[in-house]
Amino acid sequence: MSVLLVVFSAVAAAGALQSTLQLRGSWRATVGTRVFQGTWTAVLDPKTPNLAQGSWTVIETNRVLFQGTWAAEKERAGWRGGWSALVASARPGAPPMTGSWQANIKDSTLDTLTDMLKRTAEGQVDGTWRSGRMAGSWSLVR
Repeated sequence: MSVLLVVFSAVAAAGALQSTLQLRGSWRATVGTRVFQGTWTAVLDPKTPNLAQGSWTVIETNRVLFQGTWAAEKERAGWRGGWSALVASARPGAPPMTGSWQANIKDSTLDTLTDMLKRTAEGQVDGTWRSGRMAGSWSLVR
């Protein structure tokens, strides 16, 4: 994935003592000459600001081609995560596609994964992804 464009809005959901932050957005990416786009959601808990999880889709011609989940954790060296997705038309029991990703953040002012996701409203965030022998780059921007 070469380019991911994300437009997102934040919605606060009520919680017991603190609320979780839910982010929603859309993305667009290219792999070679092919362009992909879709939607994503993220659920962030203020009690665990360096962990996140969510869902994502790949949409083509107003049809969902893939749908899946992702999870991420901020590690000492940066932000890393994994993803899985099923082909929307796959038969029941079909194995998911899986992969990993990492963000390339050099900004020392971003302390948490929440900070990283919020940064996309101010500028570009990018990184790399891998699934088996396939690999590429991605970007999140306003």
